[in-house]
Amino acid sequence: MPNPLYLQGSLFAQDLLDSSITEFPEWEAYDDHDLATFESEVQALFDRFPTDGSPNETQTEDDLIWPVLRLLGWTESLRQQNLSAKGREDVPDGLLFEDAAAKDRANRLTQEWKRYEHGLAIVESKRWILPLDRGDDKKAAPSTQMLRYLRRIDDLANGKLRWGILTNGARWRLYYAGARSVAEQFYEIDLMQTLDLPNERSHYLKVFALVFGRAAFLPDDDGRTLHQRILDEGRFYEERVATSLSEVVFDQVFPQLADAIFKAAPAASLSEIRNAALTLFYRLLFILYAEDRDLLPVRDDAYDDYSLRRVRDDIGKRKGQGDVFSNTAARYWSAIRDLCHIINEGDASIGLPPYNGGLFDQERTPLLSSIQLGDQVVADVIYALSFDTTLASQRYINYRNLSVEQLGSIYERLLERELVLEEGGIDVRLNVFARKGSGSYYTPDALVSLIIKETVGPLVEGRSAEQILDLKICDPAMGSGHFLTSLVDYLSDRVIEAMAAVDVSPLAARIEAMRETIMVNAEKGGWRIDAERLDDRHIVRRMVLKRCVYGVDKNPMAVELAKVSLWLHTFTAGAPLSFLDHHLRCGDSLFGGWVNKAMDDENALFLQGPISEATRMAEAMQSIEELTDAEIEETDRSAALFADMQAGTQPLADFLSLVHAFAWLNVRDKEDKIALQNFLSSRLGDPVAIAAGTLAPKTDVPEPERFARLFAQARALMDEERFLNWQVAFPGIWQDWEGPT
Repeated sequence: MPNPLYLQGSLFAQDLLDSSITEFPEWEAYDDHDLATFESEVQALFDRFPTDGSPNETQTEDDLIWPVLRLLGWTESLRQQNLSAKGREDVPDGLLFEDAAAKDRANRLTQEWKRYEHGLAIVESKRWILPLDRGDDKKAAPSTQMLRYLRRIDDLANGKLRWGILTNGARWRLYYAGARSVAEQFYEIDLMQTLDLPNERSHYLKVFALVFGRAAFLPDDDGRTLHQRILDEGRFYEERVATSLSEVVFDQVFPQLADAIFKAAPAASLSEIRNAALTLFYRLLFILYAEDRDLLPVRDDAYDDYSLRRVRDDIGKRKGQGDVFSNTAARYWSAIRDLCHIINEGDASIGLPPYNGGLFDQERTPLLSSIQLGDQVVADVIYALSFDTTLASQRYINYRNLSVEQLGSIYERLLERELVLEEGGIDVRLNVFARKGSGSYYTPDALVSLIIKETVGPLVEGRSAEQILDLKICDPAMGSGHFLTSLVDYLSDRVIEAMAAVDVSPLAARIEAMRETIMVNAEKGGWRIDAERLDDRHIVRRMVLKRCVYGVDKNPMAVELAKVSLWLHTFTAGAPLSFLDHHLRCGDSLFGGWVNKAMDDENALFLQGPISEATRMAEAMQSIEELTDAEIEETDRSAALFADMQAGTQPLADFLSLVHAFAWLNVRDKEDKIALQNFLSSRLGDPVAIAAGTLAPKTDVPEPERFARLFAQARALMDEERFLNWQVAFPGIWQDWEGPT
C-alpha cells in the first residue's frame, strides 16, 4: 500500500524505495549501528535547530544543511563557485567532491567554472522551509535556479557532473540532468517529517542516507553508481508492471467491461459499447493515477471516504478473504458513478473543486449513465487493475510508478482489438488491420526524445520564456499523446530555464496571478487546496499545454485519450482541466483541402464570404489561447469561443472536404464531370451551403440524379476518411489562406 510519507517527484520508482531497495547490497552494508548513529546525530541537529522560528539562509546552511551533508559523507566541498566567466549570475551554493584529491585538482584551476568538472554534485541551499517551487516578481523559484545550473554545468563539465541537491533544510531534493524532464523527475523526501514517522522512520532515514550519501554517487566495479542501478531497476520494475497490466487489460478487464455493458444494454450498437467500455476504462485509469500521485486529495479524510482507493482496499480485503460478490447489487458501481460525478462537478462539502474536461461528462457517454454493473464484475475489474497477482503474494499496483506514456501504450494496443457479437455475449478479438486502419502507432520513448531534441531544440535556443510560449508545435499523428507529453516536459524545462536567465521575467507575474486566482476560488468554493502544490513548474506546464501544443489524429478515441494523457501530465490542484479541443483535432492529417486549390475563377466570388468568416475566427482562437483556464468560468469561456469558431469555419470546412472527396472519386465519365462543374459553378445553388447540408441542390438541370449519386459517394468518403483541412482546423496559423501552401 502507498506509504504515509509525503513525497514528490518521479525520478525513482517509489515502490522500489519502499521495499525492493532492501535487496541492494548497499542496504545490507549500511548496518543497524550505522543507521542508529546517523539517526541519533540527525535528530540532535534538528533538536538544536529552531524549526519553529524563522532562521535565515545562512543559519540554515551553517547549522543544519552542511552538518547533515557531512553526516552523509560529504567532507570535501567548495562554496560559491562561479559558473560564469564574467559576472556572478550563476553561483551554486556548494560543489561536492569525491575526496580531497578531487578537490585539490579542482583548486589548481584558477577559473572557478572549470572546477565543476571534478565534482560529483552541486548543492543549492535555501532558508528554512522556503518553498522550493515558488518564485516572485524579484527572484526565480529555487527549483528554477537548479535547472539552469545543471544545464550550464552539463555543458561546462562535458557531462561529468549531472547531479544536484536542492534543500530548504526540511525537504531534500535530488535532481538528475539526464532525466527526460529535470523539472519534474526529481526525488524529494521530507527529512523533518521522516523523523516524526511512527513506524517507518528507520526505513526512510536509511533510504535518505543511501540516496543522498556520497557513496551513492561513486561507481562500483561495473561502472554504475547506486543511483544508476536504482534507475535501471526502477525502469525494469515499471516495464514489468506495465506489461503485466497490459495483459490483464487485454485478456480480462476490457473484455469483461465490454461484455458487462452489452448485457446491461443489449440494444446498444457495438460502436457504442466499445466507446463506453473505453471511456469507463480510462476514467478508472485517470482516477487510479491521480489518487496514487496525490493529484486528488486522498490524504484528506473528507475525500477519502468517497475515493476509489477506498473501493480498491475493500475489494482487495474481501478477495483475500474469499468473499462472494453479488451479480445484481451495484454498490461499487454506485460509488464509482458518484465519484466520477463529483470529479466532474466538484463538491465543496468534501473540499473537491470541479475538474470538468469531458472525460467524466455523463452527457458525452449516455450509455454509461443509463446502466449499472453488478458488484461481481466491478470487483473483478478493480481488483485486476489494483493488484499484481503474478507474484507469490497479492501486491498493490502503485500507479505513481507508471508514466502516462505507459498508460497510453496500453491504449495503442487496444486498437488491435475489436468487439465481436457472439451467442450469449461479446468477445474481444485481435484485428491486425484495425491499428493500421486507424493510423495509430506507438513511438518508442528514445525516438521521441531524439526527435524533440533535434527538431524543437534549435527553435528554443536563445529564446526568452515568452518567446518559447509563442511556439506552436504539432504532432500530426498523436495517438494517445506520447510525443505531446514529452514535448510539454521539454518546453516547460526550457521556459523555466529561460525565466532563471533574467533578473525578472514578465512571466513571473502571470504565474503568480494564476496561482492567486486558483487560491481565491478555492477559498470561495470551500475547496481544500495545498498552496505548496501550486508551484511554478505546474503552472508553466499548463501554459505550455494551452498555447504551444497541437495534435491531430484520425481516430476520435485517440484524440480523447490524448487529452486524458495531457490532463494527467499537467494536472494542477484546484484548477479545472485545461480546455484542449481547439488544439487537438480529429482528422486525417495527410488528406484534406486547401483554399487556394479549391478556388477558381467561377467559385472565387461565392467563397469570399465563407473565407472571410473563417479567417475572422483566428481572433477567437487567439482569445482561447489567452485564457489561462485557471477557473471554471475561463474553461467555459474557452468552450464557448471554440463553439463559435466551429460554427464560423464549418461551412468552409465542409466545402473543402467535399471538393477533396470529389477528387478522390477520380471522376472520368463526361456527364459526371459536367454534373460536378454545375455544382462548382453554382448552377445547383450555393456550393458552400449544399456542402454544409443547409441547401438542397437544384434539380432543374439535366440528370440531377448524377450529382446526387456523386454527392452521396463523396459524403460517405468524408465520413470514413475524416479529411483534415489544416487552415480551417487551426485558424490563425496561416495568414494568407488564398496564397500558396
